[in-house]
This record gives sequence, structure tokens and C-alpha cells, in this order.
Amino acid sequence: MSGTMPAVSRRRLLAGGAALALCGVVAPACGSPPPPPAVDDLQSQLELARHDSELAAAVAAAELAHTAAALKEVSAERARHAQALATEIDRIAGRSTHTTKAATSATTTTTTPAAPAPTLSDVVDSLRTSADSATRLAATLSGYRAGLLGSIAAACTAAYSVALAPGGVKP
Repeated sequence: MSGTMPAVSRRRLLAGGAALALCGVVAPACGSPPPPPAVDDLQSQLELARHDSELAAAVAAAELAHTAAALKEVSAERARHAQALATEIDRIAGRSTHTTKAATSATTTTTTPAAPAPTLSDVVDSLRTSADSATRLAATLSGYRAGLLGSIAAACTAAYSVALAPGGVKP
């Protein structure tokens, strides 16, 4: 054997391999965290559901009995949608289900002219908007959230095109 040392000893090779393995484990932890799930999109769907529920309930108070019954069911269904969305938002954010329920009424002292009472047409338009919005968002998601939004879109579409359609509400 000659007296020269190899350029890379076995010890250096093992130490280098261990250092590379350690970098492979530690490097992802040093990078930026993965983006959080899109809570904002679900939050907007939650607000639409709450609005639709309140609007349908308000119009139900002024409608005939058979139309009022359909509107009350739409209101209850949209309230269930709001609850399902709030639960999913809380699950994503790692919170309990009671934290996303925000106060929806605020006390104001200013006087404004009374807004015209909402109509059945307003409810139908709002449900159509909600269905379109949920459909667009469902197409961008996967798994449970896509199914939830697809279901909401279908329910809103059925509500405005069947239950609240001029020929759909029967006495």
C-alpha cells in the first residue's frame, strides 16, 4: 500500500451521508408552512347561507300560508347549511364550533329611510346567487368541502327552481 490517503475516507463519506440525511429531515421544517385551507371562501358561503335564511324568514312573514310554509323550509335549510359551513370552518381552523358564531345585529342610533320589504323574487335571486357561488367554489375544491358545497348548490337550485317557482308552490 502506498502512503497516500484516499481523497474521501470511509469516515468522511459516512459523516457526509448522515449530514445529508439530517438536512433532508430538517429542511422541510425550515421552509414556509403549507398554505392554510381557504377559510375565506367558506366564510363567504356561510354569510350567504345566513343571509338567505334571514331573508326567507322575513318574506315568509308577509306571504300567504302555502308560500310561507315553503319559505320557512328554505330558511331552515339555509340555516342548516350555515351550521355545516361553520362547523367545517371551525374544523379547518382548529377551533370549537362555538367561536364562529358572530353577532349579526348591531345597535345603531342613526335613522335611515325604511327599506322596502323583501319579496319572494328577492329570495329567489339570492338563492340563485348562492347556488352559482357554491357551484363555482365546489369546482375548485376536493373531498368533503367539494361535496358540501355541491350539496348546498343543489339545494339552493331546487329551492328556487322547484319549491319557490310560480308553479312549484301548491296550496
